[in-house]
Amino acid sequence: MSAVGSTETYQARVVKSPDFIAMAAFDAGLVSFDDPVKGVAGGLTWTSGEHAGHAATLEAIEASHGTSLRANMGIRHIANVRELAPRAVTDIAAALPHDLETVGLRRLSGTHYDDIRGSGLRDMYGLFQDDPLLAPSLQSQLFIYGALGALAGLPTPLSSLLENPFSFRVVAATAFGGMDSLGQWLRPDAPLPEGGFPKDTFAVRLAQSLGSHGPALVSTMLAPAYSISRTLKHPELRESLHSKDVGYMRVPQSPMTAVGACASSLIALCDVAPQLLFDYPGFQKPKMALLTAADAALQPRFGILEAFGGGALMTGEKLAAKNAAHADGNDRSVHDSLAPFDVDADGTVVGHGGSGLLVTTLDFALRNQLDITSIVVGWGQSGEAGGKAHFAGVGFGGENALVQALDMAYLGHGYGVDQFGYLAAHATGTRTNSKTDLATAHAGLAGAAQRQKYSGELPKVVVGTPKAVGDGHTMGETGLKALSQAVQYVLGRAAPGIPTLRRLDPDLESIATHFVLKAEASPGNRDGGALCVTQGFGGYNGAVALRSAHADAFRRYDCDPAVLAAYLERWPKIRREREDRERAARLGPKLALAMAERHRWAGAE
Repeated sequence: MSAVGSTETYQARVVKSPDFIAMAAFDAGLVSFDDPVKGVAGGLTWTSGEHAGHAATLEAIEASHGTSLRANMGIRHIANVRELAPRAVTDIAAALPHDLETVGLRRLSGTHYDDIRGSGLRDMYGLFQDDPLLAPSLQSQLFIYGALGALAGLPTPLSSLLENPFSFRVVAATAFGGMDSLGQWLRPDAPLPEGGFPKDTFAVRLAQSLGSHGPALVSTMLAPAYSISRTLKHPELRESLHSKDVGYMRVPQSPMTAVGACASSLIALCDVAPQLLFDYPGFQKPKMALLTAADAALQPRFGILEAFGGGALMTGEKLAAKNAAHADGNDRSVHDSLAPFDVDADGTVVGHGGSGLLVTTLDFALRNQLDITSIVVGWGQSGEAGGKAHFAGVGFGGENALVQALDMAYLGHGYGVDQFGYLAAHATGTRTNSKTDLATAHAGLAGAAQRQKYSGELPKVVVGTPKAVGDGHTMGETGLKALSQAVQYVLGRAAPGIPTLRRLDPDLESIATHFVLKAEASPGNRDGGALCVTQGFGGYNGAVALRSAHADAFRRYDCDPAVLAAYLERWPKIRREREDRERAARLGPKLALAMAERHRWAGAE
């Protein structure tokens, strides 16, 4: 979920699908899909307004709501910024679209108080108060929606894939910890909620103020449900927590939360990957990890727009000056004002976002016939020499992360530096970052080529970025969003180009010769490789290398021949079913609640 909308809306925008406006209307709560698996082809129904309950069409949605839907999504002017943050230098931001920042995200998730109280998660309904001061923070809601939404790809409940919950781990990333709730926590003048405070006000408020609350909430929603008060009265209930693995209880591993500025989500993957692969006597390694990231940095009250200052942010004044200087009259709107690698790249745009991906080992995926979308063949993280005079500076040395990822790909998997054709760039939208982005990527590719004794000129790498599609810069979540789009590339599907690119920054002309920089989306490569590279304030850097998953790729590894043959025979059907499940969940009601109820481990019901 981001400023553009949910996954289906974002992908429709990337490929310029005519169904885009229907997906946006669904995010806004205007329509429902009669058959979520078929999407628009299965029919649409109005859910509000004078035509509620009647059939809707793309043409009717466009005529009635097209203009307002587009105006309230992506990068845009936010109306009340300067009322809440008088010193803010800009009102341009990429907040969640429509009503998702207030009530809409909980509607799509199914996490209103009454939703939870009437569900299998009723024992934890107190954490889902409807009052904004006591409800899950926006950042926690983004974690819930993005993380639990990723479970839609599983063919069977988690409890059947992993009998012992201790084999599962939530791995989370964020740059800013619960800032929206922090603002509420510090408000002594806050009005009393309707109906009075819950019994445990302190615990609820404290929980919502913790940056770790979102990941913990995801993990708790999936764990066996136990009320502390009920269990104290009936201690025998704890007996149902014992697992077949003597001595271990039926609870997931603790959530792991990584904080590494804008590189947080890739650093989180770097930290959990060894846990999935490496053994040590007595170590209980997770068999599956739910990699998730979320940030709501504009909360509370857009204070970050004061902290950044005018130098790093895109402002209305800058945009007007850029447009005035365009002799050809080819003006930019606010929607395409974030323009990485362009001469107009004069500032970033802060955005909100939440994502989730499932990560496991090849052996586990084959044996359980899970649809394998890509293979992680390398990862790396590093610090750098920059940021000495200014902590927010981005300097040099970050290429170590990419060199390490490419070393792993080469030495561990046999993929050379020339077998990666797509770069999901950090691309914040400043001319400085445009230079460091490409320079660091090129230095990493060149360094890996030297280590691999690669001779000759490296193939040009196609560059893309989700930020230029309208997401803005989602801080710690940004690397995971890029990773999701890199997956699209190695699946052979459209992945973002740089849609706001018009005039290449002349300062990049020499370094740009090593890359393909174009506005059009990349068609992807079913036998290709993709790189994700992120740079973060304070010298945090992360990199991940992906390769396409196909039969020949699997045969590179020591797989059980019978297991592999059985998997390959069913794989086309496995993929179709996975895509149908995901579409049905994303376009159906109460995504997060539905996934939590399906995939949680049962307790003493």
